[in-house]
Amino acid sequence: MKEVLTPLEMRAVDKNTEYNNIPTLVLMENAGASIAHYIVNKYPDKKKISIYSGKGGNGGDGFVIARHLLNYGYHIHLYLLTRPENIKNSDSKINWESIKIIAETNKNLKVYKITDSTQLKPDNSDIIIDAILGTGVNGKIRQPTAKAIDNINYSPAIRISVDVPSGLDPETGKVHDKSVIAHETLTLHKAKTGLLSAEEKYVGHVEVLDIGIPRVSEEYVGEGDLLKLSTPRVNSHKGENGSVLIIGSNPDYIGAVIFAAQACASQSIDLIYIVAPESSANLIKQYNPEFIVRSVPGNVLSMDGYDVIEPLISKVDSILIGSGAGLDDKTRELFNHILCETDKPVIIDADALKLVDCENIKKGNVIVTPHAFEFKKFFDCELPDKFDDRVDMVCKLAKEYNTIILLKGVVDIIASPDDYKLNRTGNQGMTVGGTGDILAGLTTAISTKNSLFEAAYIACFILGVAGDKARDNYGFNYSSNDILKLI
Repeated sequence: MKEVLTPLEMRAVDKNTEYNNIPTLVLMENAGASIAHYIVNKYPDKKKISIYSGKGGNGGDGFVIARHLLNYGYHIHLYLLTRPENIKNSDSKINWESIKIIAETNKNLKVYKITDSTQLKPDNSDIIIDAILGTGVNGKIRQPTAKAIDNINYSPAIRISVDVPSGLDPETGKVHDKSVIAHETLTLHKAKTGLLSAEEKYVGHVEVLDIGIPRVSEEYVGEGDLLKLSTPRVNSHKGENGSVLIIGSNPDYIGAVIFAAQACASQSIDLIYIVAPESSANLIKQYNPEFIVRSVPGNVLSMDGYDVIEPLISKVDSILIGSGAGLDDKTRELFNHILCETDKPVIIDADALKLVDCENIKKGNVIVTPHAFEFKKFFDCELPDKFDDRVDMVCKLAKEYNTIILLKGVVDIIASPDDYKLNRTGNQGMTVGGTGDILAGLTTAISTKNSLFEAAYIACFILGVAGDKARDNYGFNYSSNDILKLI
């Protein structure tokens, strides 16, 4: 698992933790307590502390820090840089209500509600804690936050930032306007990408503090990972929200292509092209007029149709091969040729797993989607019985072949050359025909806007959740069409 996270990845981990029944309020409490304990241990004699808090979750961390430091005999000046009614984070609101009560009863806590920059005066505390913006920075800094940052930087105090110095872009490390110049940055759970690329003068010493996020929140896919999906822009135009090409079908397996195409449509893909033999194409056209169907000669896919396929490949963002394609040697030749000729993302599913040469997947643009038997045949190796050993093997092969492997099972294993995810959604009723085609379609659709690794593990999660809802609604008497409706 990664040792450094982007701000989006961190938000996903937070939400996954909540999905795993650990409230975000607990994480805020753990964050504030960890920072307070760090200060108590390192600065036991620096008793006069100012805390500058904003209206988001970072500000809520500041409230918790104040509460814990008071219990150790510190004198706290807490500056809220907004009106209390503007506090937008629900956990921060709860901790603010607690701070109000404590301020009425504890003479060591002074609270200042700052709504105008003229209310801020030079600060001569021993330590200043910056809990203003964290990962919420967005462009130019507004007042009174801008003045607060100046006050912090001009102070002779030890300056400590919570998670990320306020004003520093947590993803890139750039400072677009102004930033707190921290002596120390106490970042939560894992370092953020911006801290590694920022100038050292802004972040100072970076310390990573544990806040009780369990391994499962990163290792397993969860609801938080859906935050990584993009939504169409208001002024977007046709084709901007993804275009895919599905190459498959023979007269015996028309449904596979249709299920895959419907799954793509469920993800707001603008243009769905399908190439199928002429014996299948006419039936597919009748099924949904939204699909752009192109027929190629004969009953099976072959190089005879490449003149039709090649210009479509240049138009689309991602390609799916294999759905219902059959096992003809002519199709083998076509699929291997496509893999060798294109750098577009290619999802290899179903019959294509039995046709393509595994040496042709090493270009870094491929997702393979086998179940255990297909995996054994494709990679010519036995899967270990022990689950942890399976994970190790899949990760090793993903690195060796420079590809994304989505191994379907009771727990799905999704591996990239440098990372892996596990997915435990879904149930035994999903052995019904068509679910694999839906998964392939979802993966293809999501890959138009996300990395191939993200596409593979998010698709697994979505399909599994829909399957679990279908089971809850219908018992095990549900169909792939029921799953599609729930997606």
